Amino acid sequence: MTTITNINLHSPSLVLDTIFTWKGSGQPMQQRNSNCWDSRCQLRIYQAYSMPNIVICSDLDEEDTGTSITNSVEGLATLISQQYQNTVLSRPRWCLGNDFLFIEHYPHNKRSENKKPEEFTLVQFNWDGKQFYQPRWSPLTPNIVLALINQHGS
Repeated sequence: MTTITNINLHSPSLVLDTIFTWKGSGQPMQQRNSNCWDSRCQLRIYQAYSMPNIVICSDLDEEDTGTSITNSVEGLATLISQQYQNTVLSRPRWCLGNDFLFIEHYPHNKRSENKKPEEFTLVQFNWDGKQFYQPRWSPLTPNIVLALINQHGS
């Protein structure tokens, strides 16, 4: 019997590892509405020399974590950008660009009999100056994700 495991996302470039909570599908009006449901994911932010920040939002593999990352991706990316723009997402002048790479991560589900391996997806957006919109998804292999996060920290 083959055991499916998730890759280790710890890296010297990891600067934030927390549980991120948002309301509903992540839209601005929902954040102030106590009637909207809480949604949660694991948020990891990596900083590497002369590369954009890398943001990985991982499903918690738990019951009742609210709206999925995929179904609230534009609002979620906007909220993360707003909350961390002056701290871990701020970039030194010598670094190329001031953007970040947004990666959705669905680990191998321990609660299911499904033997599906973990999935990583790069999400690219348009930006209107206030929020992200029009997401586009591209699958990534675990090896590509490891190569990205294992760049030397700044």
